[in-house]
Amino acid sequence: MALDPELLPFLGGPDDANMDDIAGSRAVSAVLNARAIAARPTPPLGVTFRDTVAVDGAGYEVPIRIYARDDLPVASGAVLFIHGGAFVFGDLEGEHDRCLYYAAYADCIVVSVDYRLAPEYPYPAGLDDCWVALNWLIAQASELGVDTQRICVGGSSAGGSLAAGLVLRCRDENGPGIAAQLLLYPVLDDRGTTLSMAAFEVYDPWDGERSRKMWPHYLGCGGDAPVYAAPSRASDLHGLPTTFLMVCEEDPLRDEDLNFAQRLLHAGVSVELHHYRGTYHAFDVIAPDTAVGRRALSEQALFLDHEVGTPTR
Repeated sequence: MALDPELLPFLGGPDDANMDDIAGSRAVSAVLNARAIAARPTPPLGVTFRDTVAVDGAGYEVPIRIYARDDLPVASGAVLFIHGGAFVFGDLEGEHDRCLYYAAYADCIVVSVDYRLAPEYPYPAGLDDCWVALNWLIAQASELGVDTQRICVGGSSAGGSLAAGLVLRCRDENGPGIAAQLLLYPVLDDRGTTLSMAAFEVYDPWDGERSRKMWPHYLGCGGDAPVYAAPSRASDLHGLPTTFLMVCEEDPLRDEDLNFAQRLLHAGVSVELHHYRGTYHAFDVIAPDTAVGRRALSEQALFLDHEVGTPTR
């Protein structure tokens, strides 16, 4: 295997994912975010975004950011998107450009969730926040102009784990109906025993060593992860919605993602599987303007448009 040459120049940047120095990595990320915000171009024509909060029945608030295009039809589809960051890093800024892209090129509203992070708030805090955001989206559907029959739950990396866990919880606990799930190189298995995990034990920008260090922070203890924390542990995948699953070839998470896709298919779930050769973890965020980065984002938006966008007549 060999990396796509276009992706090579983006490696070796500042260390903002050091699992042994979470506070230091967050400080680095804050500086990078500030620079990115200062350098941002104006949003695509007709796309707006606003920060607000999702509120549950007890008054608990979860910060969210809502993106919409001004020419969306009434009762459009929506995607609840959950950022990555190994459960301990990340915020609304890290996936801002992706969410803008979805809003511009798919006929749906995008709601991005700023969930609580471990280790300060271990599982299930982050998942509970996503549950609040999803149920708020359903409750506010009329005001937002959302069709509750066309809602996708998506996420990248650790956010993909939260997305998959949220969809499982919806199925098991008679939660909101979900039309589709969008899982981008998701974290799915706490056991870390796959061949790809060993093959990329030490690797940039993400590796097996950091993957194993991530789980105790998220779980708050040792031992096996619950099903909604590590969706690969679910014994039954029947009844889940149409799934877009993105896999990167040189990623320690590759094999657990491919295995999950196969299990979904065996359970009768319709799966759109995208395996990108010569790519590393989160390349579409790290190098979005490369040819493969643009293709990946385009294929994600096409899936959203097909599954929850404006129905063709």
